[in-house]
Amino acid sequence: MQDRSEKLIINCVITDSESLHEIMSKINSSMFKDLEHRKVFALISSLYAKQQTIDLITLYKEAKETLKSKVDKKNIPILLSELTSMFSYMEKKQLPSAINVLVSENIRHEHVSLSQEILTMANSDEYNPKDVLDVVQSHIADNKYKAIINKKDFTNSELLDELDRRMISAADSGGINGIRTGYERYDEITSGMQPTNLIIVAATPAMGKTQFALGLMANASVRNQHKGLFISCEMDEVQVMKRIIAVHGGIAGYSIKYGKLQRSEVTRYSRAKDDIKESSLKIVAGSFTISEVMSLVYKEKYSHGLDYVIVDYIQKIQAPGAQNRTNEVGEVSRRLKDMANELKIPVIALAQLSRAVEHRTDKKPMLSDLRESGDIEQDADIVAFLYRAGYYMDPEEKESNPMAEDGYIIIAKHRDGDLEDIPMRFDSDIPAWKNQNETEPVFTQSSLKPNVDFTGSQPF
Repeated sequence: MQDRSEKLIINCVITDSESLHEIMSKINSSMFKDLEHRKVFALISSLYAKQQTIDLITLYKEAKETLKSKVDKKNIPILLSELTSMFSYMEKKQLPSAINVLVSENIRHEHVSLSQEILTMANSDEYNPKDVLDVVQSHIADNKYKAIINKKDFTNSELLDELDRRMISAADSGGINGIRTGYERYDEITSGMQPTNLIIVAATPAMGKTQFALGLMANASVRNQHKGLFISCEMDEVQVMKRIIAVHGGIAGYSIKYGKLQRSEVTRYSRAKDDIKESSLKIVAGSFTISEVMSLVYKEKYSHGLDYVIVDYIQKIQAPGAQNRTNEVGEVSRRLKDMANELKIPVIALAQLSRAVEHRTDKKPMLSDLRESGDIEQDADIVAFLYRAGYYMDPEEKESNPMAEDGYIIIAKHRDGDLEDIPMRFDSDIPAWKNQNETEPVFTQSSLKPNVDFTGSQPF
């Protein structure tokens, strides 16, 4: 069956231009079992990459110019002629079935190979459960057929219905149909955190990136019960919990650190603990590769549901096999964006700025200040910088200068909206980012919950 499917696919590529793009989006030469069929499809792929017409004449020419073996130069043109005249018009209507056979057989082969690898590892005298888990996680995250399996074609009617739903949600929630961060002006400009968005929040070290993200999580998950995952590459889980309870409860960080709560903080601490226990947030900490990050997110999404994920921070994630540091960071940002697209959730990734900004008179961050910035900037839907004047003041000036608590969220890139420098306030005692006129945190999500499942099937 696979041999006939391979022949039909090649025939349709050459004789039916309307099927060309569908085939090329799902099939590659490595998927062909027959060696000569594989060589023919490699010629087709070469012409397709060069955006040249694909027919017998161009394929004959490509074979003559690129094939090195004299046997191939003789046999491949003969095979091309045979394949081109092999199927009738009615048989060509079986193309979708032929594509499915080829994809399914390759997935079957990959699963058999994976099973054999796991069995070998499990029977080894040096068996290590973590090694087996790493292999399975890598397979889930890096599965090259995942996009094909998971892809769902939506009709225009379905897409318009989804657009209507989002418009109704936006109208009923004051224009904010995404997940609210609690940072009011930011939500107004962005309409909240939108599904499929990769949101980069960048700043120099100790500017308050993690506190910004935890303030966002306190609003989204503790106050509004969205399911959120916080992946920390810098702190352990208890340290992250200490910070989020301080942000949510409005409690000075040093009070929690030294275990000496002020009388006014005791009740707030107790309430904050109860709120977080009932919330839908999860914290995971450690040192991760990008495959491990993706595995965590996929598992959480399909096991428990997930509305958004925060990664702290992007330059700490490893991408084994990358040629250099710039390529490694680029690979991480690209795959985070792919994950946001596939799971239809916002992904918030924190990022470090280079120290170059500190040597300028104007220390307002720019896109070029992102470390290994090119790929991050390209992949991101939103790039938001954090900036506060007090960061650059000495301790005595901070005590007396009323501008010490001034801060900004600088939206430097926004694929679907405006750019703006948003005035904020930074409470260094907690520490926490707050809206300019904020007293008590009272941000309430619209009753119309965003991100209704629009994702298709599971990827494994």
